[in-house]
Amino acid sequence: MPTQPSAPARRGWVLPVVAVVAVLVVAGGTFAFMTVRQTGTPGKAGSTAAATARKSASAAPVAANADVCSMLDPDEAERLVPRAEIDSSTSDNRGDTLVSYVRWQCRWVNRNISYKDVTRSREITVNVSKYEALGTTTAVEAAKIQYKGELSQYKYGATHSDEEHYYSAVQEYQGIGDGAAAQYQWTREGKQYWYSFGQGAGRVGDVFFQVKYEASQKKKEADLLSTESTQSITEENALREVKGLLGQLAKSVTAWRAGQPLPYHARPKPSPSPSPSPTRIPLPRACVSLKSLAATLVPQTEGAAVRGKEGNSNVTQCQWWNDKLPLGGGKVRWRNLRIAVHTFWDAESARYYLIDERSKTKFTANSKIGGIRWGKVEKLTGFGQEAFGQAIQQRTDTAQGNRYEIYALDGKNVIWVLLSGSDRPENTPINSPDSVLMDPKEAVTGAKSVAKALLDAL
Repeated sequence: MPTQPSAPARRGWVLPVVAVVAVLVVAGGTFAFMTVRQTGTPGKAGSTAAATARKSASAAPVAANADVCSMLDPDEAERLVPRAEIDSSTSDNRGDTLVSYVRWQCRWVNRNISYKDVTRSREITVNVSKYEALGTTTAVEAAKIQYKGELSQYKYGATHSDEEHYYSAVQEYQGIGDGAAAQYQWTREGKQYWYSFGQGAGRVGDVFFQVKYEASQKKKEADLLSTESTQSITEENALREVKGLLGQLAKSVTAWRAGQPLPYHARPKPSPSPSPSPTRIPLPRACVSLKSLAATLVPQTEGAAVRGKEGNSNVTQCQWWNDKLPLGGGKVRWRNLRIAVHTFWDAESARYYLIDERSKTKFTANSKIGGIRWGKVEKLTGFGQEAFGQAIQQRTDTAQGNRYEIYALDGKNVIWVLLSGSDRPENTPINSPDSVLMDPKEAVTGAKSVAKALLDAL
């Protein structure tokens, strides 16, 4: 059955030792010696550095690459970041003359988690850095220096909070690797910016690791640039989750350094299953009741219907389509009427679905992308509960026409109505650039009459 042509669809965190030296000097840190430590005369030190650089630059690849994305409990990672996009990267810094290490990173990200009337954002970032000896500094000493430097930054921040930046007291944990600590932070800038997260660091031997966890949620229909409805992760929750992640990392790093299997195993990826296609059905009762009205809006068509599932709703759709209505004078008319009834288990689920659809219009209302122009979103009265409508003009390679769409809530049901069309020369497709678009008033009036009749029929 034909379908309506559719619309086309930081802050820095991880700093290597050299970069944080200046910060730590100001903060009273004690590990800046890594950049200046040397033995013997200045001339010998320079020769040693040059020789070390040559050696490091030609070093063989790390014997056992770290599978950082498998170092967290997959059940916990899924709990913290549901349906995450997971990506990884490697940074080889063994050619540096000051510090030699390889860093592996893995990120779990999902910034668009739909939950009732809010959109949630979740992200985990993990860094694992394995150090090598350089000069007189052993690999273990280098990792200790990096951990102490990170801890010094945490402690410095804890005494320098202000109205726009907050740093919690540092939490140090015994029994997690050779040392671990965590801190909570938030940053706010008036009503435009709100950002909070928990972060932590730890060490096992010559390996230094970090974790960061961010979580927030915002009302789906809140203004895009406002933080008024934003809720960001609390200090208690952030520190609890970071502590758990540090414990998992310490276990995995310990096993990895010993050449043993990691304690966690990635979940097997589910085999993709195709979404079931809608099933063709006879016109249901509600659509039969619209036949006489549909005949005036889209003459000379009997209509068609399908039934299927979408998310947690059962969906019944009906469509009346005729793109060859004769007008005379070498012209033909295209009219397309579509309706859908989403039926949910309860009224609350139906309402949240309506909120989802209405929130999407905030990003397109009164805007234009390519050949599609979206009008303002109108609140409609007398059409069920929380009804709204929007006019859309389309001049694309898919089709050319004006349309009006309506969503309305009716108990456990959400209805959607669309009426669109245009006139064009005979023997040309519906995307003909010579099309004369349907009068917007006709689209509005027709769609409203169908929405009213459909609600009465349910």
